[in-house]
Amino acid sequence: MLSIVRKLQGDLRREQGQVLVVGVILIGVLAGGAAIAVDTGSYMSHRRSLQNDADAIALAASQGLPSESEATALANSWAAKNGIDTDNMTLTITPQDLPNEPNPKVEVELTADHSLTFLRLLGSENADVNADAVAIKTSPAGGDGVSPLSVEEEVLEGIGLGDEVVLKYDANNITQGNTSPIRIDGSGSGNCSTSDNYCTGLMLGAETVVCAEGTDETYCSGPSVVDTEPGNKVGGTREAITWRINETDVECSEFEGANGVFEDDPLSNEDGVYRINPECNPFINNVYESHRVMIIPVIDELPNGSAPVTIVSFALFYLERVGDGGCTGNECEVVGRFVTVNENVGLLAGTFNEQAFNTFVRLVAN
Repeated sequence: MLSIVRKLQGDLRREQGQVLVVGVILIGVLAGGAAIAVDTGSYMSHRRSLQNDADAIALAASQGLPSESEATALANSWAAKNGIDTDNMTLTITPQDLPNEPNPKVEVELTADHSLTFLRLLGSENADVNADAVAIKTSPAGGDGVSPLSVEEEVLEGIGLGDEVVLKYDANNITQGNTSPIRIDGSGSGNCSTSDNYCTGLMLGAETVVCAEGTDETYCSGPSVVDTEPGNKVGGTREAITWRINETDVECSEFEGANGVFEDDPLSNEDGVYRINPECNPFINNVYESHRVMIIPVIDELPNGSAPVTIVSFALFYLERVGDGGCTGNECEVVGRFVTVNENVGLLAGTFNEQAFNTFVRLVAN
């Protein structure tokens, strides 16, 4: 009987020793797993931060395209702002080369050294972090949401950026039977209460996608040819323009200033180039209701009566008001300002045209 007890005690001691060994091993495994998790999380956070830096530098640099020197200067400036050593940055600028390269582009590659904490115990003191971003500078190809008012290319070229101009003339000033409306969604009588194509398009933006001249079908099937819409369109114009003004929040009710939609573009060396206050950009993630910014098709010419016209490009227009005579009878002018911006206004990317009224930059896949 005593020998059996002694045997059981010996077995128990051996099992306790085995449990201790297993426990030590398990603690080591758990500690190693925790170390890997901590260092992996830290590494991924560093990589996300570096990717954000690469995106910001690529977008900033592409503002200077097609000039390689300006793009390089902007890249270096933004790298410094983000604490990036230019020795750890590789910049590749690809010029426009039709038809293979429709847009000039810039690629930014960043590398950084990431210090490890717990994995040092396993012999790994650091790891390389890499990030890559590519941005293009392009001109709008087209899209929906444009206004069924138009401006002649020749007239637009003679307009001072940011100066007040008359977009739509009234019946007192027309000489050819057209005041600038065009049929994007179709013809209309000019009365929003009847779901009129012209009035609702002017109020909310046209539903039909239209494309600019010089854009290949990779981006948009253009150029679009539409008919002009003769007549003054007093009722529909008044209703749509009044809605756009009244439904705009006060924070976006001015061209510039405290409640301004636009401000000078800090990345541009050109006079009259603006950026849109992000909170008032009606095309991308706006905070406030902002309906005074309109995309206007630029046409080749304004003919007499109902006739086809070609959309050659697009311009950005800030709506100020209707003319001093209001919008009744024969009087119905639309007054505002044309601006140029180097940012996305919700249109499709197309083929870069240095002479285009508006350009924008965009991150693209590598």
